[in-house]
Amino acid sequence: MSIKTYLLYCEICGYKRITDGSDATDLVEIKTSPLFTGAPKIDAITKKIMAPKAKPQRKRFKCPKCGRVVFPRQINKNLPVLENLNEENNSIGNQGSDEGQSLSE
Repeated sequence: MSIKTYLLYCEICGYKRITDGSDATDLVEIKTSPLFTGAPKIDAITKKIMAPKAKPQRKRFKCPKCGRVVFPRQINKNLPVLENLNEENNSIGNQGSDEGQSLSE
């Protein structure tokens, strides 16, 4: 079982924090109501209004520095590292030299 890690980053003030959620007790969560996925409908038999299904929103927190909204993003620490990336074996498609096209053609 892997431990999930999250990144909290505020673009406004530059606040950055990596956490697993256990030490995030000082953060203030912003309460949000769930989003409804459709319009309410009237049941033909009972003549009662049937509410649509609700979809929960993502968690939001206040930035400790500036107070704006920050969303936690899940990060994966086990990403493969690109090793031995040199200019001859460039599989991404970028060229490795500064030379332009020849003008003599």
